[in-house]
Amino acid sequence: MIVGITGGIACGKSEAGKALERAGVLLLDADEVARFISKYEPETCDAIAKTFGDKVFSPYGMLDRRALADIVFSSPEERVKLERILHPRIMEILRANIKRARKRKASIALVAPLLIEANFQDMVDVIWVVSSEERLQVKRLKENYGLSEIDAYRRINAQLPLREKEAYADYVLPNNGSLEEFRNLVIETWERTLRERKKK
Repeated sequence: MIVGITGGIACGKSEAGKALERAGVLLLDADEVARFISKYEPETCDAIAKTFGDKVFSPYGMLDRRALADIVFSSPEERVKLERILHPRIMEILRANIKRARKRKASIALVAPLLIEANFQDMVDVIWVVSSEERLQVKRLKENYGLSEIDAYRRINAQLPLREKEAYADYVLPNNGSLEEFRNLVIETWERTLRERKKK
């Protein structure tokens, strides 16, 4: 079974994936794939440089992800340009890994912030949306990423609204309490998902 985990920024998607990984589920993270190809694949790096210029690279030639994020989160047009570079290759890698997992009859937790927006839904069997109160998203972005309040709201507003994502969900996992409570909810939802899938 392939579970697609998505949700808003700073809601806890990655933590949900890690909780399932600790429970023995294979973890596949679309953001990690994006980081890999933008760091190690010359074709991707060249396309980013051609589109955004040398200002998004360090003097040593490494992609400056913070500089790139500042550009794409401030302009929908710039974000679309980056997505056109990254999404086809990300999808190719994800599909290959999922195909191998299905052959082995293994379960995968696919963490993909843009699962809905990038039309990755057809790759998964079940969709989880991790949700959170906006004030907590802002708090986490400020504390964990050092963003200003304005930049935090800019990144939140750059994504599809949570309520719209929840409309696609088979299960919604609210993350408004403690980390332990959320991890317990993840495991409970996983067990529930397995039970309900067996009935189908």
